[in-house]
Amino acid sequence: MSENGPSSTQAYFWRGCDHLMGFREFIDISRSETHTWLEISNRDGMFEWKAIGSFGDGMLFHKDYFDRLVIFRNMCVLSDETVWNPSEENRMVLLAEFISPGYCMRRYIAGSVFSEDLYCLAEDSHAYISSSKFLDKCVNFSSGYSFSSAPAVVTGRKNNICAVPVLGWPPAAIDWIYRTRKRCWPEQETMEKVIREGCHCVPIGQNSSNTKNHEWQLSFSVAECTLVQSMDHGSFKLYQLLKILLYERLIVVEGCGRSLSSYVIKTLVFWMCENKLPNFVCAINIIESIKKCLTQLEDWIRHGFVPHYFIPERNLLEEMIKPLQRTKMLARLKTIKSNVYLELSNCPTLKVFNVKTVHSFCALGLTKSLEVAPDHLKMCCEFEFFENVGSGTFSSMGWSRASQVVKNLETAYAVDSLSDIQLNIVKQLYYRTVNALGKISYRVASNSNSNKKRHSMLRLSEAFLRIGCSTDVASGKLSLASLYFCLKRIRKCIIITDSTLRGITPFTVYYRNFRKVTNNESRRQQYKEVISSDDLPLSLKMKRACVADVEILRTSHLWPEVISMEIELHPPEVADFTVPALIYLYFLRFLCFEITDDIDLKMKTLSDLCVLSYDEEHNNGSLLSFNMIGICHQKVRNYTKAIEMFCKGAKAEKNFHWMNRQPNPALLRIGIVLNLAFKSKAHV
Repeated sequence: MSENGPSSTQAYFWRGCDHLMGFREFIDISRSETHTWLEISNRDGMFEWKAIGSFGDGMLFHKDYFDRLVIFRNMCVLSDETVWNPSEENRMVLLAEFISPGYCMRRYIAGSVFSEDLYCLAEDSHAYISSSKFLDKCVNFSSGYSFSSAPAVVTGRKNNICAVPVLGWPPAAIDWIYRTRKRCWPEQETMEKVIREGCHCVPIGQNSSNTKNHEWQLSFSVAECTLVQSMDHGSFKLYQLLKILLYERLIVVEGCGRSLSSYVIKTLVFWMCENKLPNFVCAINIIESIKKCLTQLEDWIRHGFVPHYFIPERNLLEEMIKPLQRTKMLARLKTIKSNVYLELSNCPTLKVFNVKTVHSFCALGLTKSLEVAPDHLKMCCEFEFFENVGSGTFSSMGWSRASQVVKNLETAYAVDSLSDIQLNIVKQLYYRTVNALGKISYRVASNSNSNKKRHSMLRLSEAFLRIGCSTDVASGKLSLASLYFCLKRIRKCIIITDSTLRGITPFTVYYRNFRKVTNNESRRQQYKEVISSDDLPLSLKMKRACVADVEILRTSHLWPEVISMEIELHPPEVADFTVPALIYLYFLRFLCFEITDDIDLKMKTLSDLCVLSYDEEHNNGSLLSFNMIGICHQKVRNYTKAIEMFCKGAKAEKNFHWMNRQPNPALLRIGIVLNLAFKSKAHV
């Protein structure tokens, strides 16, 4: 088949790439998750973490390692003595002395000394910090098995690249700001962001230099991620396709060698986006765009020079390509250019796009099956992402680290101005972190020689696991509120319930798994029809929102002791209770306001609770709902209403056949996690 074959074939291939590489919405969310996790989880630490490389780009291809820039907060490098600022004296200050394009020595100027044995004395009597010794020191500080691979410390699947921020835009890259560009890329806003973020020094020198062990390289990794993320989705897909094509059809081919790194491919895309690609890369011109990139690469290999994007004088091919290797690479590139589509189809990563498969799909008219409604597509992407957000991130956490991350996430949720996506990410990360904390506390308890410590840690472990296992937003937050209440942190409990109420908006539908989405669509539409006016009170709007129930588990340590003993008599399959979420939320707030002695808010909450008791969607005839409302009336000494609600609860009890075996008024009246308020007033 000709690479310029039917347009339907190219359209199929173009749409299919999204299924393999990630739709735009998914990639945007993935990048946001990575940034949110690194930014929030590492607050107040010695380092600032940035995702770079394919990890930071949001690229899924060959994601075997995760590249992270570990930026030392207590150090900085001056690009020029004129950028000196006395406010930097609380950090160790170094001056960059540039010795070749993109490389420098770092002379000590002022501030605390990192470690005496890292410095060497030059002929001019100035002290310079050694890059190789610095990297070795970082390896010694690392936990677990680590080794150096300049400029990174490799730990497991993570490449932690040690970096020091450079203050001021480096003179060697000043031309990048002012050079003439044939296309309007990058945009002015992106350029300003790149300049604002600046660059970093990383511990690696030139291979051929006599002072290699003392040299540092200028790194623009953060700026490069900003540039990639500024690409439109078409250009980003081109970048991914080019990376797959060159890796699987050139770099790994025998005789061609690995002189072309993924960084060279990224640099190629940057230059092409700036000067030679179409304004919009799409299905119609994707093959031609790839050919243009390959032609530019041919020219670079022929001359043995790949210009750095920010510092063109620096050659990324530091080691000369041998003549025979160059010949084979050029011959292979010529073959790829002769039939780009066939070469793409032969890439293992893209094997699903076998030419015969494409012909069959086109002949049957099935290419339209890849067309998906944008809103539905976005919803699918978000759901699939949030089901797996943070997977693997928490497996190696220690107790202090997990505790700090939980604190950071709670602070971010309460204080930061977050977008909707970031807010959801913080919630999901929070659940998984407290789940990790629960597992850690369980391990600590298992190895404890103290029965008292073991008991308290097991209780804490159970509480964290319960919160962490709740992927449903409402249930997870209410579980957290319950924990704060039982720890007698009442103000914190009220804050969590406040934020939960703010998050319940008209037509909100919470669901536990994606299979239920279709079923909920009709209910969502029903609520839209019922709620026709924006003037309705918020309480009525909340009533009509479908909120998932809170599951009160028999195994929770928060149950009253008597209830726990009574529950043991029931079969395991009937030992779980369900309390409607809004009923439970208002009940919890009522108890909090009673403890704080806020009569007005207590009575308002009870009023809202009574309104909800008549809402079929949220009350659902739950015997526990009636008894909870009865308890509230009893505590305000409204015994008539209390008896009425307890009678309704007793009537609802008859729906549970297992209850007939052992009726228990205490279980019916108290059947809820929170009992501390009643214990403290047992004498009343």
